[in-house]
Amino acid sequence: MMLSLTYISTASVPFEPPEMTALLRQSRENNERRGLTGMLLFKEGRFMQVLEGPDEVVRERYDVIAADPRHTDVRTLLDESIEERRFPQWSMGLPGPADDELRRAPGYDSFFETPARRRHSWEDPSRAQLLLDWFRRRA
Repeated sequence: MMLSLTYISTASVPFEPPEMTALLRQSRENNERRGLTGMLLFKEGRFMQVLEGPDEVVRERYDVIAADPRHTDVRTLLDESIEERRFPQWSMGLPGPADDELRRAPGYDSFFETPARRRHSWEDPSRAQLLLDWFRRRA
């Protein structure tokens, strides 16, 4: 069994393309080293992330994330045990980045640009996937 934890937060500092690229690289490296997968979304100053992996590792990483001063109002939306990963690798999506370096960065996901394809690829969507889809449409 593994843990899937989904949270939402509000950015407390501006995130321009250079900062987003750095966040993507740093998060991907940190999570890969720890065996964590999931997806981080950013839209209009709000973050939503699903983290998956061993329970203790997810909780430790979440504590670090929650203490990060670059965002505030960190709220857990979903905390559930899962048998298999729904996100085989960690990735990050944001609506229409104009920055080519960010688009080409390993781990960038075109989630906001391909919502219909993404939804249909989830045969039996999990609650975490439904929350991400809600964030894409509403946040």
